[in-house]
Amino acid sequence: MKILANINSKLNFLLFVGLSAIYSCNSLNTNTNTTIEQKESELRFKKTQLVQAMLNLPELQQYFQVQETLKQKELVILKNSCVDGIDSTLVFRLPIKLLHESEILNDSIKAFIEFKEINLKNDTALVYYRYDVQGIGIESSYVYRNGNWNLIKHHLWEN
Repeated sequence: MKILANINSKLNFLLFVGLSAIYSCNSLNTNTNTTIEQKESELRFKKTQLVQAMLNLPELQQYFQVQETLKQKELVILKNSCVDGIDSTLVFRLPIKLLHESEILNDSIKAFIEFKEINLKNDTALVYYRYDVQGIGIESSYVYRNGNWNLIKHHLWEN
């Protein structure tokens, strides 16, 4: 009888350890998924802020007047891998619209911004984008401090 009680005790102990391990792994997995989701959300937010900072460059504002001439209500951004995940409800002087190349062609949109490169590394960003309707290109670098992207330097050229 003592042997059966001992075996039962060991089985209960093993069952307890096994269930604890499974629960711990599930909890760890859930925490890992939550952490990954938080990092992705933070990256999307930072990227959205970065695009907003780039579009707010004072030197660019004169070029966006073409929107009115073309009777284009929104500032269109070509949707590509560089701008994946950004929030299209950016606050800007014009409403923002993210469109795929096919949509831009179908709607005969002439004025759109194309981001060629957005390199985010830690709290720095290097960016290259074009606004071909006005024949301009912009390269800029930013640093993320105190919740905002701060311009380090930029170069704007006309073709």
